[in-house]
Amino acid sequence: MVLLVILVVIAIALPIALAAWRLIRVHGGKEPQPEGWPMRLLMLAAFFAPPIVLQFVLPASDKTQLDGVTSVIVYVFLLLVLWLVMWTAARLVARFAPVSWRSSALLALAGEATLGDVPFDPPMTEALNDGVALVDARNEAFPRGREFIDQVDRPGFRAAWDALDAATRALEGLIADAMRLRTGVAERATTTAADARGRLDTLRRAATAHGQAWPG
Repeated sequence: MVLLVILVVIAIALPIALAAWRLIRVHGGKEPQPEGWPMRLLMLAAFFAPPIVLQFVLPASDKTQLDGVTSVIVYVFLLLVLWLVMWTAARLVARFAPVSWRSSALLALAGEATLGDVPFDPPMTEALNDGVALVDARNEAFPRGREFIDQVDRPGFRAAWDALDAATRALEGLIADAMRLRTGVAERATTTAADARGRLDTLRRAATAHGQAWPG
């Protein structure tokens, strides 16, 4: 039955193409798949257009036992089965796959590198590792403990604060990019950024309380 074979091939090819498309977009610096009506319309077309179009282009001899309505039902059923397979595979990958390629596999299967109910701390990328190292280095200008607040009255405080603020903003930007691309962010990066931002805010409040002018 030619129509059924073609529907099966298309139903298998679509999830593979979607997975590849997601990875290509992320590699190009875009989110795995766009949101909004254009994407919804594309998904609706992928669900219903193939069996309908084939009803018009294939000769009657190739459509034995599959009329228009039946072919749509069969095709949608195949897609739902394959979607369930991808969903199941994503859950298994999230729990058991090696960390080195788990993010890429999840991006392909689910469109995001982390699943909300499956704990996963992605590995540090080179950019995030450099960003964290720079924040840590700039943070050394402000010792922890009882001497922390005393820094606001010492020479060079504002320059050191600005340097840490710039490094923290850069790290926050890397984290925001990773969140937008849904590639996941290592906990060490988010913890470092949050700690630095908290220290910066505390120092700024202390400096203004000590009478220092602070634009903005």
